[in-house]
Amino acid sequence: MADSPFQEELEGFEDDVGLGAEDKKYATSSQLEWFKGEKGRTYRVALVYFHPLPVALATAAKKKNPEVTKDQVAALVQQALSKRAEELKKAVDQLAPHEKLDLNNTRFKKVEAHYKENFGFVVSRLGKDGVEADKVWSAMGDKKTYFTTVLLLYPVNGQGEVIKDQLLSHWSVRPWRFSGKIYGRLHQVAAGLRENELSIASQDLTLKCTNTEYQNYEIDGAGKALWRKNEKFQAAILEKAVTLYEKLNPFRELSTADLQIKLGLGGGGGTDVSDDDFSGMLGQI
Repeated sequence: MADSPFQEELEGFEDDVGLGAEDKKYATSSQLEWFKGEKGRTYRVALVYFHPLPVALATAAKKKNPEVTKDQVAALVQQALSKRAEELKKAVDQLAPHEKLDLNNTRFKKVEAHYKENFGFVVSRLGKDGVEADKVWSAMGDKKTYFTTVLLLYPVNGQGEVIKDQLLSHWSVRPWRFSGKIYGRLHQVAAGLRENELSIASQDLTLKCTNTEYQNYEIDGAGKALWRKNEKFQAAILEKAVTLYEKLNPFRELSTADLQIKLGLGGGGGTDVSDDDFSGMLGQI
């Protein structure tokens, strides 16, 4: 497209919008809809956040042998991707992102954050920017650890029973944020499944919400994952889920300097306004 004759004048302002009818289309929210349960309702879900095969294999290889080389890891990755491509009757370079996932191990994002009344959540930088910065971050109170993942939500009635004739059309995937308490319960469920030679990655769960405000849940196994019983169904879910993987941080990220300003602890600047100027302004109100 040819350059605008006013390109120099418009530089830096091209994406600005106003309140005219032509800009109303930008008024839709781009925020993710995070999963939140309602007290008394039971949900049948599956955990569908997985690492790509190269990441999973490199992590496992280094854990098993800290001296493993890059070439050795590359060989393992190539072998796994070739096997996956053969299973899907594709060339390796034709594999889509959702087809390169390690479906053997469910994963979670871990984030440390502060919460302050009338301020909200912010990702913690406590201990990362030095002693003086820690004084600023301490004003936010204690930091806590939160976890996020991606949930597959099946269509269910209020008791958590799957509505079979809606199974293929009314499912959804949502990002889910939860506390260390729920993460601990998931560990218990996973351990129980392992005792029966099962993996939580291939099982469904039931989440019974016991408190809407604090998002408390009773969590139990619900049997073999329905989404993994049909290859096309599985592919559709993973293709949707993988688009959320890079969006699993639910909190704001601020630098120490920005936080200092927002908390009113100094660090800002501006033009001085005299008492006479201020009085004159008030006189016109």
